[in-house]
Amino acid sequence: MSEKKHCLVGTFGLLEHEISLVQSIFRMSHSRKQVPYKLIQENIGKAHIIVAAVNDEATVDEWQKLVNQGHSSILVAVTPKEMGKFPGYSFSRPFSPTKLLDTLDKIMEKELSDLFSVQLFNGENTAKYKAFASSEKLVTKQYRALVVDDSKTAQAVLKRELTASNIQTDIAETGEQCLEMINKRSYDVIFLDVVLPGADGYQVCKKIKHDQQKKHIPVIMMSGNTSPFDKVRGKMSGCSTYLTKPVDYAKFYQALDQFVLKTAVK
Repeated sequence: MSEKKHCLVGTFGLLEHEISLVQSIFRMSHSRKQVPYKLIQENIGKAHIIVAAVNDEATVDEWQKLVNQGHSSILVAVTPKEMGKFPGYSFSRPFSPTKLLDTLDKIMEKELSDLFSVQLFNGENTAKYKAFASSEKLVTKQYRALVVDDSKTAQAVLKRELTASNIQTDIAETGEQCLEMINKRSYDVIFLDVVLPGADGYQVCKKIKHDQQKKHIPVIMMSGNTSPFDKVRGKMSGCSTYLTKPVDYAKFYQALDQFVLKTAVK
């Protein structure tokens, strides 16, 4: 695999055992569906993302030098637990694979999807499903969906697919905005990203399902988090189904049919 197909990650100020952990995690990332990560320790200005221990003054100085030189790397701040929340992308020590990968995957999805051509869907948008989407059965009722995602790319792609199925689409970029919108308007389905600013998708879904007036709304989670644990968390939060990105077109339309349109496509 060429270097262009890796997301390059540099580090500042990490401890030796933390760097070893990063290398191990990145080796495992090659077996995932997502773009794999690669640690670079030279020419760090080429990194797409830099993971830095911001409690170290020398580290902060190194980062500032890169900024002053015009590099556009995205910073992930690693902080001591007592330091509290750091602006932007960050997580606190102790350093763990879950914290690192969750943060990197969020950046990949939200910031670098265009650069790496990260797709929301995969598989073939088959003629069968296109026919299903445009069939006369679907125009007998006007459906409305709420897409909750702060990625402009994901918003546009989902809106295109839903419009093809005669479904009007509203957009919310945060969980809090989602909760406000469902109190003002009725929705037939909610497409909910897991990684959001503020409250995450799991928290938002739980609030929807605990609301007696709103719990009937199907919630379809769409997330780049692919572990079995994430899927279990989705189910525990009350989602109708959990689709992992890139989402197979057939599974997307099957979920749409099962939870919204109910036309029993075969």
